[in-house]
Amino acid sequence: MPVRKKARFHLRVWIPTIAVAFVLSTFSLWILVLDNVENYRKLDQQMVESDARMMSKAYHEYILRVVQKIDQTSQIILSEYREGHAPLDSIVKSASSIIMPDYLFQVSVVDKSGYLIFSNLNKISERIDLSDREHFRVHLEDKRDFLYISKPVLGRVSRKWSIQFTRKIFNNIGEFDGVIVLSVDPSHLANFSNSVLLGERDAIGLSRDDGTILSRVVGGTYQEQYFGTVIGSRPYMSALVPDAGVYESKSPVDGVQRFVGYQKLRDYGLVAVALFDKEAAFTRSDQALSTAYLIAGVGTFLLALASLASALAIRAVLHEYVVEQTMNAELRNAHDELAVAHSSLKMREEELVVLSETDPLCRIANRRRFMAVTEAELIRHRRYRRTFSLLVLDVDHFKAINDAHGHGVGDAVLVALANTIKTRLRETDTFARIGGEEFAVFLPETDVKGALAVAEDIRQTVSETCIDAGKGQSVDVTVSIGIACSRSDSASVSDILNSADRALYAAKRGGRNRSMVEGNRTLPV
Repeated sequence: MPVRKKARFHLRVWIPTIAVAFVLSTFSLWILVLDNVENYRKLDQQMVESDARMMSKAYHEYILRVVQKIDQTSQIILSEYREGHAPLDSIVKSASSIIMPDYLFQVSVVDKSGYLIFSNLNKISERIDLSDREHFRVHLEDKRDFLYISKPVLGRVSRKWSIQFTRKIFNNIGEFDGVIVLSVDPSHLANFSNSVLLGERDAIGLSRDDGTILSRVVGGTYQEQYFGTVIGSRPYMSALVPDAGVYESKSPVDGVQRFVGYQKLRDYGLVAVALFDKEAAFTRSDQALSTAYLIAGVGTFLLALASLASALAIRAVLHEYVVEQTMNAELRNAHDELAVAHSSLKMREEELVVLSETDPLCRIANRRRFMAVTEAELIRHRRYRRTFSLLVLDVDHFKAINDAHGHGVGDAVLVALANTIKTRLRETDTFARIGGEEFAVFLPETDVKGALAVAEDIRQTVSETCIDAGKGQSVDVTVSIGIACSRSDSASVSDILNSADRALYAAKRGGRNRSMVEGNRTLPV
């Protein structure tokens, strides 16, 4: 074959071959790089959705405890008011100081005609008509007995913005007789943000199921300007959607695109939400995308040079091999980073679980953990006839300590008290903080006599302990303890805990610094 013809033949064979090899190699490179970036984005999305879900769940538990405590306060006041045990101002002062000293700033009563007849802030000297208030109209028109949570209102007596928790008052024949109103400072509903770390544009919020914002914190800053704002339709507002979930949306308040985790409190018409900034969540994958474009661009350029410079198929194949090995190394590195990120995700999930079951101040179990342990033991009790007891402890005159020394000393007292009590308990006992200054102890395999002995040991140890308040001052504290034991009937954990609460309340009324079982057993100082 002539030389020219042979050269043309080789030219016609190798040029298309090299071109095809270049196109296929370039296509494969971009597919691999972009697929790697997509994996980064999926992992980032999984992480932020998990964070939003766990944060909204933890905030839901916090709000649920607060609302239940407020409702418990309202029902105690109503019960005492109906039975006429004491003047209303004495009942309000006693109940609010024991149960909700930090959240409640006003308790008022509106009669059946809508006129204010009592306020613990000021003596009522003129007729104030509150019949136009939303909460009064709801209770007047709705025959049910339930806790109603109002839109934010400006108090006509307190002159402060508040969220009002209200219940209906019935007379002796079961007819509507007015409304009891517990006014709560909205900023207290955002205190949960003090125990978590939020990004600059991450947020937590609480709203009614009609879209009214009750509380909003962005980046650790309470945003009072959005208080009472009614937002547009949100996915969680539908009654048909699940009670918890995650979705992506642009905020109607500040226009920031976020991932939103929500948890409904259906019984109270509230929704707790945790919002994570999408831009911050995808920072790592956005950086990876820029790097991927650089790597893919450089790779394409190198392949083009190799294709043009290669006169022989072997050289093109060798160059392809080098590029493939380089990409394989990049993929291995990417897979290693994905494994590290996955491990980090698991650690963050575990940290959020611990956060949701641990009191952030005292570093002991919280109410959620305590209820879970007690429920499990109740099942064991019913099956194997095991005995257990519950103690409910409350610090005597804790509000006076806060007023005299400040909340910092009050927190130090709670921490020191928790550490002291832990030394008096067994490893099998469960010790938890279930309220502001209220603690509970679960005692397995312990009858009433044994529980009384443990309670007295705790009470005496606490009364003998002097707590350093700083600046050369010390604080002496005492506790009142209510005791309840497992029963043979079908009582629930809430029933047994309520029995212990009633015993605690009786101990308070009996003079404090004493242990009492509901009924007639008491061990005073």
